[in-house]
Amino acid sequence: MEERAPERAPLRAESLAAEHERLGRAATEIVARFARALEDAPVCSRATPSELEQLFDEPLPREGGADPADLFARFARDIIPHSMKIPSPRYFGLFNPTPLAVGVWADALAAALNQNQAVWRNSPAASVVEARVVRWLCEMIGYPAESYGTMTSGGSEANLVALKCARDRAARPARDYGLRRVAEESDSRADKHSRSASVAGASGDLVVYASEQSHYSFEKSVDILGLGRCNLRKIATDERFHVRTDLLRAEIERDLAAGNVPTCVAGSAGATSTGVVDPLDELADIAAEYGVWFHVDAAYGGALALSEQHRHLLKGIERADSVTVDPHKWMFVPFAAGATLVRDGGRVLRDSFDITPEYLSEQRGGEDVPFDCFRYGQLGTKRFNALKVWMALKTLGARGYAEIIDRQIELTNHLAARLREAENFETVGEVETAVCCFRFVPASLRGAGGEELDAAQIALQQRVERSGEAWISTTVLKGRRALRANVNSYLTERRHVDDLLELLTRESRELLKAREA
Repeated sequence: MEERAPERAPLRAESLAAEHERLGRAATEIVARFARALEDAPVCSRATPSELEQLFDEPLPREGGADPADLFARFARDIIPHSMKIPSPRYFGLFNPTPLAVGVWADALAAALNQNQAVWRNSPAASVVEARVVRWLCEMIGYPAESYGTMTSGGSEANLVALKCARDRAARPARDYGLRRVAEESDSRADKHSRSASVAGASGDLVVYASEQSHYSFEKSVDILGLGRCNLRKIATDERFHVRTDLLRAEIERDLAAGNVPTCVAGSAGATSTGVVDPLDELADIAAEYGVWFHVDAAYGGALALSEQHRHLLKGIERADSVTVDPHKWMFVPFAAGATLVRDGGRVLRDSFDITPEYLSEQRGGEDVPFDCFRYGQLGTKRFNALKVWMALKTLGARGYAEIIDRQIELTNHLAARLREAENFETVGEVETAVCCFRFVPASLRGAGGEELDAAQIALQQRVERSGEAWISTTVLKGRRALRANVNSYLTERRHVDDLLELLTRESRELLKAREA
């Protein structure tokens, strides 16, 4: 006879509170121990995917019964050592910051409340807090009082939301009837001898323009929105990796001549590979001239607006129809927290996304409707991610953020200066934000082909990674591989930057010895 599992006592409020207290103490100790070890812990694990897969190879638990405290202990034993130490002061990788402690615990508080921000009545305080955070972000970038926005899971979703608004303005019937209907109606009305940029007079494709440095989410977004990846025009950049506005203008003119519909011009404010900011004012002029939606992907660089010393880089961002900002990048809150901001207000977002299911109809005479988050984007279940941003802004304030941002850019310039003085390195482009791109170019490789130089960059990055002493990434600029360092952590000091250069010098020498052997 099959043995039955013992019945568990139902959880009641008292036992739930005791469980939170017990596990909360255990979690706090694990987090504190992790934070204490950041200075000296290896930045990355040497484990392979197959080794980690074997470590967690176990069948589906049928009966359960594991003590959560034991699971927490296993987390400390098996997961922390094999996690990238993104909060480390020696992590110089992608736009992944050391999260503020207040943000970490705000996330825990949000999880305990478990609010679903789809509708106001399920999350009254959370929805109002999000509206306030959105208002602060709009104010930060210089948007007018009527502007609005919505919190997103990050920059990819924020860019998608913005591009849908752009598509719907260029082709209003697309929301309800799809792009095929738009094209059919355009064909029936078009003058075969004279086509304008309007949908009614153009039978071609809807086209989006972005720098070749733009984030990969633009390709995904035009695909999802039915525009097609081939209708994302990637515009070449100059030697400093800013989009070339002359080539942008020429591309728009070619599309107009072909009967296509210029739909959106997207500028980068803190490109992922280089950290550079496009000439936003010039892009705004071009978008206005052609009557095209202007979007700025400021997922990383939007926080520059908090710095008196560097906010001039964003001149023109306030003219954008929409802006992407990711507080989980340069505002130091835990993943995930992004936002789409729209200059002309919430009605723009609602025109693209609003719907009223019968079970989500208005309450309180419609007073709640403006706080129904599901009306401003595609999410039907929405976490209380605004809480950590609200608390972080209240804790640091604009001045606190400015001090960190200014210091990180100064440290990045220090790294660039040291690299320019080093024997076997050269910087690539210029430092505008907290990103420095560079190459390992020893004398023995300067006459080598591009593929050999590319391989040397990857080999050096791998040696740095395996050392566990720091982590940097690589990227491709103008077709050639480069190394990339980003000062992410507010814990990073000049000594960490100097240590990175010493590590690069030591590992590059070892790499040369291995090549010569």
